[in-house]
Amino acid sequence: MKLAEKVFACALVVGMVTGLIWGPADHTVQAAEQTGETSRNVASASPTWSGGAAVGFLSNTLDGTAFAFNLHADRFLQRNVSFGPLLQLGFTGDLTQIGFSGQGKYWIDLPETDNRAKVVLQAGIGFVHADYFRNDTSFLIPLGIGVDYALNRTVSLTGTFLLNFTDLDTGPRTDTNVMPGLTFGVRF
Repeated sequence: MKLAEKVFACALVVGMVTGLIWGPADHTVQAAEQTGETSRNVASASPTWSGGAAVGFLSNTLDGTAFAFNLHADRFLQRNVSFGPLLQLGFTGDLTQIGFSGQGKYWIDLPETDNRAKVVLQAGIGFVHADYFRNDTSFLIPLGIGVDYALNRTVSLTGTFLLNFTDLDTGPRTDTNVMPGLTFGVRF
């Protein structure tokens, strides 16, 4: 199976599971609208989506330090709890690495910032694929901490430090178990 087919198959499975887990919340909103609940109550019953992108670096890859590009989406179930996918891409001259995981995040308001700045704790599980010398696919456990600063109601600046635990091995002297990464980006 080609890499693109693997990524598509995993994305399809994650999408189906996400729909099963979060589908009932949408029915709660519809039921609230049908019973005449106020828009304020409906909004608080409705989980919201947020997404973003970030760039930075990923160190200790199979080919040293790599340029990193991350995409993520978060579905807020409560004001300070979210779940969603994280796509991590790492590139060097000889390496292309793709990591996909489901992340749970806990958002902590920083005092005296008018709820604009938050510390974000996150953990997840997924898989990573690398094509350096030989191809290898392994588990991926990203654990991290970040800062989110809201510029306005819809745009935030982010900084995230992740420790990616894995067991990639693409040949002699090309293995890694922990890949630290630092990225900076935006969230919408």
